[in-house]
Parts: sequence; C-alpha cells; structure tokens
Amino acid sequence: MYQFYGAALVTPLRKPGRKPAPRYQKTIEFRDPEGRFRVATRKDFVGRRRQLQNCLRAFKLDDKLGVLIHGMGGLGKSTIASRLWERLSEYEKVFWWRQIDNSNFVEKLADKLRDADLRFALKDNRNELKYRLRDLFENLIEAGEKPFLFLFDDFEWNLEPREGGYVLKPEAAEVLNALVFAIREVGAREKIIITCRYEFQSDLLSEFWVQGLDAFRKADLEKKLKRLENFNSGKIDEKLIERALKLADGNARLLEWLDKDVFGCEDIEGKLNKLESSSEDWQGKIIWDKLYKQVDEKIARVLSHCLVFEIPVPMSALEVVCESISGYKEKLNQAVDLGLIEVSSEVEESERVYRVSRILPHIISSIKLPEVPEVYSLYEKGSEKLFELWGTTDNINEEKWREIFRFKFANKENPERFREGFYKMLSVQYNKEADEAYEFELRQSKTELPENSLFVQLEEYLCQGEWRKADEETAFIFFEVMALENIDRDKMYYQTPSQILREIDQLWVKYSDGKFGFSVQKDIYQSLGGTRKYDEEIWEAFCNKVGWQQGGKCLHYDELTFNRETHYTGHLPMGTIGFGGRVWLRTRFYTVLLE
Repeated sequence: MYQFYGAALVTPLRKPGRKPAPRYQKTIEFRDPEGRFRVATRKDFVGRRRQLQNCLRAFKLDDKLGVLIHGMGGLGKSTIASRLWERLSEYEKVFWWRQIDNSNFVEKLADKLRDADLRFALKDNRNELKYRLRDLFENLIEAGEKPFLFLFDDFEWNLEPREGGYVLKPEAAEVLNALVFAIREVGAREKIIITCRYEFQSDLLSEFWVQGLDAFRKADLEKKLKRLENFNSGKIDEKLIERALKLADGNARLLEWLDKDVFGCEDIEGKLNKLESSSEDWQGKIIWDKLYKQVDEKIARVLSHCLVFEIPVPMSALEVVCESISGYKEKLNQAVDLGLIEVSSEVEESERVYRVSRILPHIISSIKLPEVPEVYSLYEKGSEKLFELWGTTDNINEEKWREIFRFKFANKENPERFREGFYKMLSVQYNKEADEAYEFELRQSKTELPENSLFVQLEEYLCQGEWRKADEETAFIFFEVMALENIDRDKMYYQTPSQILREIDQLWVKYSDGKFGFSVQKDIYQSLGGTRKYDEEIWEAFCNKVGWQQGGKCLHYDELTFNRETHYTGHLPMGTIGFGGRVWLRTRFYTVLLE
C-alpha cells in the first residue's frame, strides 16, 4: 500500500520547518482549443470548501483511485478540479479535454516521459494498452519518478445514452479500464480526476469517490455575488437583482453571465423579460441538447413533483411526494445521475439532501409545478414527512422550520392548516427557531386568515370544559391577531386591540364562573402592588398566587392544572405558550388591559 502524496490543507503555524505557502498561480492548463480560460481564477473562486475537502480526503484512501465530480453545467466542476490540480503538487499532471481515445491518450502521456525507451514502449501498440501502462507505472516506481495525475475534463463527451442513462463510449472505456487495471496491478500511486455533467453507469465507478455538486446558497452565494461587479455595484434596482437571482438559482455560470451580459446592457428589464420567457439564449450553458431525449414523461413528472420543495431535503421526502408515480425510486436515481437533481456534499449518504433546480422549468417545458388540487396533496404529504424528519426540539435551523410551515400553509383546501401548524410549533415548546419560522410564514399568509371567526373555537373549548385546549387556542388567537394587525411579537401582549382582549376575557370569565380570565389576573396583580414597571418580588408573589410557581420553582406548562376545580384563582389563561412569556411584557400587559 502507498502513502498519500497530496498536499495538506493547512500546516500548523508552529510546526518545525514550516515554509510559507506557495502563491497560487492561474491554471493555464485549463484552456480550450480557442485559448480561453474555462475555470474561475483563484481570486474568483468561492465556496466549495466541503466538496474540495471531500475530494482531497479521497486521495488519501488506498481503495479510491480518484474522484468523479459531476453535476449540471455551470456549477463549478472544472474549477474544483483546477483547485485539486494546484494542491496536488507532488504529481506530474496530464490533462485531457472532452473526447479521448487510445491514440490521443498515448500521445499526450508519451510527451510527458523524459526517457526515450519508455516513450517507445508506450507507443508500441503490439501490446494491449493496459499492459503498456502497467509496465510504464512499474518502471516509474523503480526509478523513483513522480506519479501521474490524470485529469479528464468535460468527460460527458465520452458518453453515450443507454436505457435512460449514460455509458462509456468504447474508446473511452478502453482507456479508463486500462488505467484502472494498470494502477491496481502494480500498486501504482497514480490518481485520476474526472469532471462530467452526468454520473455514468460503469463498474469502474466503485474505484472513485463520486462528488455531486449543488447550486450556491446562503453564505457561498453571498460571497459569489460580492465578486460580481454589477451585482455588487449598488446601481441595479433590487427588484431586478431579485429576478436575476431567481433566474440563476445559484448557478455560478449563469450568475457571471447575467452580471456581464444582462446587468451590463442598457435595457436590463427588457433583457430579463426575454430570458424569463425563453431559455433559448442560455439553456446550452446548463444542459446538452442530448439530455432532452433522456427526460421521459415519468422523469418529468418526478421532477415536477419535487419542485414543491424550495430547499434541499432528504431523499425520503422526495420519495413521499413522488410515490404515486410508478417506478419513482428508479426515476429519482436516474434524475440524480443525469444531474437534474442537485446533491449536497455530505460524506455520509444518509446525511445528503437533494433539490431540483428552479432552472429546469425554464429549459424543459414538461417540468413544472403540478396544478391544484394535485399540488395541495403533495404539500400535505410533504408537510407531514418534513415534520417527521425535522420537527424535533433538536432542530434549531429556522430555514427547515420555515419549509415545514410553508408546506403546511400551502394546502389551501385545509381550513385548519394554520391551527394545525400552531400545534406543531407547540409540540416543540420554547424552540425559538420554530416560533420565529411559524410567525414568519403566518405573516406571509395573513390574507388567508379568517377575521370573523377568531373566537368560535375558543368558545367551543371553554363550553366543553377543555381548559388546556382553550388556553392553547388563546395563544393561537394572539398569533392570528399579530399577523392580521401587523404587530411586532415583542408588543403582542399590549398592542392587541382592546375589543379582542375583552372578547377573550369575557369568554374565560363566563365559562369559568369568574375564576379564570385576564381581568381576574389583572385584579390579583394590581392588588399585590403591580405596576407597568417590573418588580421581581411582586411578580413572584403573583406567580405564587395564581399557581404558576410553587416552592420557588416556575412550573413547566405541562405541570399546570387545567381544570376549574383548581384552588388557584386566575390560574388560566397562561397565554405565554409559543412565544416565551417575557415577564416584563406581561407586567405591562396587566396594567393596560381593558383600560
């Protein structure tokens, strides 16, 4: 077995003999036949740290001969390969662009050999290529020469369609098989990098670390935009920037093109209008025309169903919304292989998430969000699955919580969707991210909230003596009013309109025979000397009086007594579930209530 010859990511500062890091240079090896740079410069390279680390890690593994970097056009496959190319300085590099065969492979490799005998032996085609390579690598090991790093860029030119996927053309298969055989046969140190739009079908892929790419998002997207002159100039209208970002959907190549060719022209809005209505000017930057033949009706349906998700999700979530389509699992895997579904960079497959690019509907007309009512059922299924996956107290990712509630609220056929979402939020009480995500999505849907039936469910619960449900419904009403009246959550207690407070209070007082209600609590609070100004002693006395605190310990919500027989007058409504119950807000609330 052989040791790793790639450069480390970082050398400790105080390591003996540590040398200054070499300056990065432009990658002139990555020129196409017209002499144009085809990868981002070092200055422009952003993000992809995890993907780069995954690939470097793969070079340390004896069971991997290299990496396959695959994904939709414009995601930066060649650029990542160029960064690997720079970091792996202990290798002699050999580069091919697009098509390869036995002849051009041998010619270019022979040009790298200093020894005339080795060049002659490699070109002697009386022996099979795999044996010539085996002998060459064995001689290089004996001579102590640098191992080769082979890079095959834009490898999709070496593939041909078959059974809904792509396979190696015979010429390319001969070269790749020979390389793998020769390296394994003599335990050579040679490594291989392949960049390709598709994950092709071949047993040889077991020898490679397969690294899929996804679009830029969040911090990486922000870093990318800061390097784009017109996006970052402050001169472009924000609405036009939003439209451009939506069109590019995080694709680096499209962002660069939009920055130069769209934001650099006089009629930006007219240009965007044209691009949004037709992909003729830019679809070739993303996919090949050949790919259209691979997108059959079932793949188009699968991708259309998956469009309901706005953020990357586990494969099991995609499966749930596609389960009505026969053979959906096979089609999902096929879509991943074809680069139509983006894959996150996690090393463990169980941790990876997937997303259909919003670019696809612009390029392939058969891929589009399903219409109602079908899409409503997809949102309902997706909501339940996302809550199963992410609806835990451990989830402190607000973006994931937003997606859960966005899905829940999207099914407009369900009149109880806002209340059901509220109860999902309550199930993970005191989760700040869940609270804020619910609030955000509720505000987005405020025009769909019922204004004339706020108290119907509350009165029903109180009439039936379901005190806990009535307390939770009271908190839900506060959230509804907060969204309807555009009230800040921090001001919810004392900016809720007085007529709404009176209605809630009157219902509680009526059905509890005067034992519960805001007005009952207010009288107790003020009888203890409470004012708008928070006083810790008075507040503790109040909490002891109404039974929210016992023995100096604040009770958890589940420890409250939800029946009228409790000996604590003013015990309900608690009214703090879901938004933390800040004490100083509550004290102000009692002094302004029903004035």
